Amino acid sequence: MNRTAERIRTAWDRMQAAFERKPAQAQAQAQCTMRARVVDGLHCELREGDWTLAVDMAVEAGGGGRHPTPGVLGRGALAGCLAIGYTAWLARAGLCWRSLEVEVQADFDDRGMLGSTDVYPGYLRVRHTLYIDSDAPQEALRRAIEQAQSASPYLHVFADPQPLSGAVVFGPRP
Repeated sequence: MNRTAERIRTAWDRMQAAFERKPAQAQAQAQCTMRARVVDGLHCELREGDWTLAVDMAVEAGGGGRHPTPGVLGRGALAGCLAIGYTAWLARAGLCWRSLEVEVQADFDDRGMLGSTDVYPGYLRVRHTLYIDSDAPQEALRRAIEQAQSASPYLHVFADPQPLSGAVVFGPRP
C-alpha cells in the first residue's frame, strides 16, 4: 500500500473510532449552510463557509454560460463522492490500484423545468460507472466497492427519498 492510501486509511479509521466513542460528534444539524445569491441574470454565487462557487445557465436558457449549471455541480457531487468513497474504502481494505475514475450520466427532459405539467422536472434516470485498474483480487475489490456504495452519502441522496422542507421569507434577509 502506498503512503497516500495509508494516510487515508489511518484518517478514516481514526474518525470511525472517535465517532464510535462519541456518536454526537458525527451528527450535524444545519451546521452547513449553502447560500445562493443572484449576481446577474441567472448567474448565482454560492457560498458555504470559506468556499465560493458560481453557477449559471447556458446562453440558450437565458444565462451567460460563464459557469457550470447546477446540474453539473450535482452530477459532480455524486461522481466526486463516489470516487472519494471508493478510494477510502479500497485504502481501508489495504488494496492497491493504478487508476480509478467514476463516470455519471443523467437522463432528463428539460420540458419539466419549463413547467410542462405532464413531464417530470427531475432526472429520469441516473447511471454511474466505476473504472478501476488494479491487480488486487476482484472479489476483494467488489467487497470494498460494495461497502463504499452502501456508505456513500450522495449515492443515497440521489437514490433514496429524504425529508425535505422549504420556506419563503418576504423582505430582505436578516
